Amino acid sequence: MILILGGNSQLANYLNIKIKKSIKVSRKECDITKLSDIKKIFDKYKPKYVFNCAAYHNTILCERFFNKSFTVNSFALKNLSKYANIYNSKLIHFSTDYVFDGKKNTPYIETDYPRPLNIYGQSKLLGENFIEQDANKYLIYRLSSIYSHYPCRHKKGLNFIEKILKLAKKSNELNINNLEISPTYVGDIVNQIHKTFKIIENQIVHCTSLGSTTWYQFAKSILKTNNISIKVNKVKNFDKDLIIRPKYTVLRNSYLIKNKLNVMPRWEDSYNNYIKDQYLKKTNL
Repeated sequence: MILILGGNSQLANYLNIKIKKSIKVSRKECDITKLSDIKKIFDKYKPKYVFNCAAYHNTILCERFFNKSFTVNSFALKNLSKYANIYNSKLIHFSTDYVFDGKKNTPYIETDYPRPLNIYGQSKLLGENFIEQDANKYLIYRLSSIYSHYPCRHKKGLNFIEKILKLAKKSNELNINNLEISPTYVGDIVNQIHKTFKIIENQIVHCTSLGSTTWYQFAKSILKTNNISIKVNKVKNFDKDLIIRPKYTVLRNSYLIKNKLNVMPRWEDSYNNYIKDQYLKKTNL
């Protein structure tokens, strides 16, 4: 049995499509911050593999409601690890590039020392630490700048691509930050996970598109693909908030490449895969 927690998330829906015999469970069915919910769901399904896609990842709200951020992203992982051990389940968790401070000029690898700058990154790093400390069998994938055809709940249903296209309809000029990233289509991430989640154990693995760009350049690529010609300006703060964000969050899939397991494409090809997968919009995700 393969259990997917956080069943309304982008990642959970794609995993449920790709991985056969999986069951996704929404927050309503299992709130991972409640020990009684975790016990109930493990007792019911007795899973061999547990994907934890539940997270609190609105970076602005994480700063404001830091207790919730640490409750969901950190301390809940102790209870998940506990019940994964009871049922001899492998706990598969998803972390973030925001565990790094962005001061490096070359891609971060798995063994680089994490130093998060904001509450979101700090809470995700502590969650990693709890899993490494408490879970007998685990796998942690670090992701970066993901997008998909499934609505982002904390971004009013829009991913970055859709947001750029929507803004372009309203204005002849866009202001986009120039932070360096590896934008990654969730469909590609799930293909990589499908290939590796059973064979890699007790590791932190970087799983992003190869190569890098900036939000500014990515926005220009999106506009070009859609034949939209408007002015795009580089700015320091796209979200107009006071969140400290790392300037450089490019990850290198060092473990996957070293072990000849990497199937992640370059970021340009990942964007093309997103475009090709338009049919997913018509599915009942």
